[in-house]
Amino acid sequence: MNKRRLIFFLITLHATFYLHAQQVDPVAIQIDGKPVLKSELEKAYRESNASRPDDEKESLADFVQSYIDFRLNIAEAKVQRVDTTGNYIRDLSAARVGMSRKYMQDTIYENDYLLKIYNRMQQNVEINHVLVPFEEKIIYPADTVVLYQKVIELQCRLSKNGFAAEGYNKVLSSSTVLDYNRQNGYIGWVAPFMFNAKVEEAIYSLPVNEVSMPIRCSDGYHIIQVLNKRPAVGSVDIEQVLFNFSRIPADLNQIDSVGKVAWREYRNMRTASDYQSLCDEFTRVMQMGEKGCHFGVLNLESRLSPTFIEAAFNLKKEGDVSEPVQSEYGFHIIRLLKKILVPSYADMKSSLKGRILESDKSEEMTIERRKRMSQELGFNFNRVAYGRLNEIANKISPKDSSFLKNVDNNNDILFSFGDNKIYTVANFVEYIRLRQNLMDNKPTDAPETVVYTEAINNSLSTDVLKEYFNAYYSRCLTDYYYLSLPDREPEYKNRLDEISNGLLSFGVMNKNIWERAATDEKGLSEYFKKNKSKYSLGGTKYRGLIVYAKDEKALTVATSLSKSVNNRDVLIEKIRHTLNKDSLRVLMEPGIWAKGENPYVDNKVFEGKEVKAKMGYPYFIVLGDFVSKPIDYNDVRHAVESDYQAQLEQQWKADLRKKYKVEINNSVLNTIK
Repeated sequence: MNKRRLIFFLITLHATFYLHAQQVDPVAIQIDGKPVLKSELEKAYRESNASRPDDEKESLADFVQSYIDFRLNIAEAKVQRVDTTGNYIRDLSAARVGMSRKYMQDTIYENDYLLKIYNRMQQNVEINHVLVPFEEKIIYPADTVVLYQKVIELQCRLSKNGFAAEGYNKVLSSSTVLDYNRQNGYIGWVAPFMFNAKVEEAIYSLPVNEVSMPIRCSDGYHIIQVLNKRPAVGSVDIEQVLFNFSRIPADLNQIDSVGKVAWREYRNMRTASDYQSLCDEFTRVMQMGEKGCHFGVLNLESRLSPTFIEAAFNLKKEGDVSEPVQSEYGFHIIRLLKKILVPSYADMKSSLKGRILESDKSEEMTIERRKRMSQELGFNFNRVAYGRLNEIANKISPKDSSFLKNVDNNNDILFSFGDNKIYTVANFVEYIRLRQNLMDNKPTDAPETVVYTEAINNSLSTDVLKEYFNAYYSRCLTDYYYLSLPDREPEYKNRLDEISNGLLSFGVMNKNIWERAATDEKGLSEYFKKNKSKYSLGGTKYRGLIVYAKDEKALTVATSLSKSVNNRDVLIEKIRHTLNKDSLRVLMEPGIWAKGENPYVDNKVFEGKEVKAKMGYPYFIVLGDFVSKPIDYNDVRHAVESDYQAQLEQQWKADLRKKYKVEINNSVLNTIK
């Protein structure tokens, strides 16, 4: 039987439910003192026959014998410690991971969140925006009080006077407005993934013209004003001719001179071929190669000059050309190749999920799943213990090694899952130490399950602590939820037990029967000698040896050696010892062939056509004789292996029946239909 089919059969064979023994559920079989209940055997019997055609269904008597053999295999596998082998551990682990997915994922909430972000992608929002950054890379909550008061005053002023009011630029330092746009906070049209998740939430939830309250993020305080909303414009594929500035930033004289050239060339264009001629010249001068003028796909998220983006999206039809557009790099003349709509949800669902998981939105998408998992596990959080850590973080950043030296409640329980699993402050402190080591590029012996890279560049010290805790807690939650699945999900446990038992039975049989049948040369030889009369070649064949040689001299030596030796195996050893002692001068291929089975044999023995020389070994000779019966087991190896394996299987079953006591309650079996 095919090994893959056999392991599937073994697993199916053990598809049982573990029921409590009751008087109405008597013992049907005892195997090595362990009971098999009627319900368990009956269920396994039905499952085994469920997928079989009527003419192949197994009788109860035959099934009982197969089931006993299966359970004996499991018992012996544990004695031989098959459950400690790499193959068993790897295969069972893969099965656990695969089966756990439906329990570990909250697909309903995840799909809802993906749809939420996709629906945002159907809309662009025009905004004003200002960022008031934190002044230091690491700051403490007390440092934000004065800054927050200034931001509140700014928010009131912007709400009253607007972003374009005269006082705006006077109040804010040059570092306050985002670097790529200093036009009184006007950003233009934006799309998802352009801002921090908190800022994006405000952009897509604020009414038109309303100014948001300050939004604290890792880089500072953001204030947003929504100006307008429209259907998403998608992307554009464009070409450009760039009249670039020789120095950046350009002075007024350079802007004027380059601008005049750009406008002159634009006014000279009358047809599409005129643009192409300009493009060809640009490609030649700038040495753009095959790419030529092609800029590529542009979308609102591209970190480019708003005037450049606006000009590209204002082009209506394929082939339309823009007027010269100034950016910090020079003047651009843009040609539209095509407009690209936002793909359908089905087409971009997978890529959208990947993009979310790589962004700060991943926290939002997984929060509902973590909440559900925490409730199932009975999560308990020690706010007092965390509060003491937070007090330290008010003065020392958790990114600083001195933070750990100030922790004095290491033995406190930080959180637990019911009464079964506790995590102390000391466990969390060790995780923080690993994070610090990763930041400093220090090698660690950290186990893979708790190593994290710096995903969020938090500035506020208490936010750093919160991010560390959330990451540590999420990993602990996921690990414990996964490891405790068998205790909480009977269906999962039963299926895992079935697979485990199938792997054990397969492993012990593979070790003691199948591998032995394929590799036990002595056993195969002895079996063939005892049963030689049952094997035939199905006709006369040529039995011998093909010798491929690097040169004629080596071929001559091999031919000479063959004249003094009649046994093929002895000849092989003699040629190897003589010609291949220091280098591989010949290759040898023993075998038994009928006409048409080997081109080299056909050429020399059956007067066949010329053959292509083997690379590196252009000379060859075929040595041997015609035989009508197999000389040794290798002549009919496949058949001998199959028969030898069958003998080993029968002996294996008999040995296990002797080793382990089996008791069958026929009165119970007779009640199974």
